[in-house]
Amino acid sequence: MGKTAPPSIVVVGSGLAGFGVLRELRRLSPDAKLTMVTLENGHFYSKPALSTALAKGNTSETLVTSSAEKMIAQLKLDARIGREAESIDRAGKALCTTGGPIPYDRLILAMGAAAYRPAIEGDAAHRAISVNQLDHYAYFREQLPDQARVLIMGSGLVGTEFANDLITNHYQVVVVDILTLPLAQLVPPAVGESVRDALASEGVEWHLDRKVVAINYVGDRAGYVATLDDGSNIEADLVLSAVGLRPNVALAQEAGIDIGIGIKVNQYGQTSDPDVYAIGDCAEYQHGISAYVTPIMAAARGIAQSALGTPTEIRFPPLAVQVKTTLLPVNLLPPARNCVGEWHSVESDVDGDKHLFIDDRGFVRGYVLTRQKTEQRVEMDTKVGELA
Repeated sequence: MGKTAPPSIVVVGSGLAGFGVLRELRRLSPDAKLTMVTLENGHFYSKPALSTALAKGNTSETLVTSSAEKMIAQLKLDARIGREAESIDRAGKALCTTGGPIPYDRLILAMGAAAYRPAIEGDAAHRAISVNQLDHYAYFREQLPDQARVLIMGSGLVGTEFANDLITNHYQVVVVDILTLPLAQLVPPAVGESVRDALASEGVEWHLDRKVVAINYVGDRAGYVATLDDGSNIEADLVLSAVGLRPNVALAQEAGIDIGIGIKVNQYGQTSDPDVYAIGDCAEYQHGISAYVTPIMAAARGIAQSALGTPTEIRFPPLAVQVKTTLLPVNLLPPARNCVGEWHSVESDVDGDKHLFIDDRGFVRGYVLTRQKTEQRVEMDTKVGELA
């Protein structure tokens, strides 16, 4: 009998998820034919570093940790850079791109998520900048005047980290959010209040429980004027939109693959088409979206083995998050979205605060640690992980 040909696996995307699964595939199979399709330039960088790059003196160039050329050589890739994935021919098992069809044995979608654009009136609404990839950050830096007054829409993880980064680097910062506290969907109110107050003490101006309804351009002197839903106006030199991301599902949806919030996958990372997988920000796992580094790397390990013919369940560790706010360091583990329980404050002193999410059976399912208490993260991860 003849030797079985090495598998042909196509990965769409060159972010952490795309390169993460490509690394695992190459480690497990030196002979597999690996093709990467991406609209970006193919350089490898850390997306979480975008919201703290100013403080660390990074530019879009210095954020690159490995060039596309290095990644291609290292992983022995057939790289289709600057190519768009247009459709999936599931019957013919081919990815149709702007450079022509690419046959596959397995297809892995690592297409990330796109910035949500809220409906806002005004002649400059389209000029609000979202920073979700390297070229976005390059444009943001080009448009950012020295000591500028920056309006940030959104006080979630990204918005709050950008506010911290900008205010500690001598920019003026105004934050607007429809919620009443920063990080409101991740932490208990007391922690949101502490984050708000810590950044306010350095000059961040908060407009919470408010919404931007219009952005207009008023000339070089003042730049932009944003109108809020209470009729007040905010002048700014630049507007940064950090109101959330939406998984990129169109390619899968048009191919008839099941989607929810993201592309639905099973415990192996497979979509409703067993030869198509999804990973990262575009994937909806059985517990929901996991758009952070740790779950992406865990998924890459499982999916690579499954795609190469050894079905392997993805084992997610506790999905802890480090909020990179140097003015008030925070580590947290949010409870699962279907977990019933409530937050309890268990420690509060000069070293910081500790909050635990206790479920209806009395088990710890989440935590928030601030200041020096963030050092308890590993201990808390172990405690929560024992219940997984």
